[in-house]
Amino acid sequence: MAEVKSIGRRNIGAMQDNTCQDGEFVGKVLALNLKIRELGLRGKPKTPDEMQDRITEYFGLCQQAQLNPTVEGLALAVNYDRRSLFEISKGTFNLPFMDIIKEAKDFIAGYDAILAASNKMNSAVYCFRSKNFYGMKDNIQIEAVSNQSGDVPNQSGVDLAELPEAPTIEAVAEKVAEQVIEK
Repeated sequence: MAEVKSIGRRNIGAMQDNTCQDGEFVGKVLALNLKIRELGLRGKPKTPDEMQDRITEYFGLCQQAQLNPTVEGLALAVNYDRRSLFEISKGTFNLPFMDIIKEAKDFIAGYDAILAASNKMNSAVYCFRSKNFYGMKDNIQIEAVSNQSGDVPNQSGVDLAELPEAPTIEAVAEKVAEQVIEK
């Protein structure tokens, strides 16, 4: 049985082992990231054709390695940070390859959606990625209705005129007093 370490201020993560136990997988991921980094070291693509070629090459590397494409990997391959990719795809910067980046991100989003729908990606991971990389969000709709008369609108379908009238506080107090006197 493994020894359980106490958790103190300096040892907050002692109980959690964050090392990957699959050395072969770690090597595969590292090899892919090194190849992707080599793509990025070529500099930022300057034309739409260069951008398309770089993205196609990135997806090809992912396919060869049999690893999922990610927005982070895409950013590394084209030598932009994730935030800049987001801003470019939003149209904040007027670059000639904005639509190409948007299509690449949509491809990755669609890929992630298929994985999630096929139960091959944890749903919490999919939700996180969707909200942080693909612009999805939780929507809560609250409808406020203003009534000029001050009356509360009856949406129940019950005819309120047929309901018995609620007793007043005075009537309740009288009834209680009568019961106390009787005892």
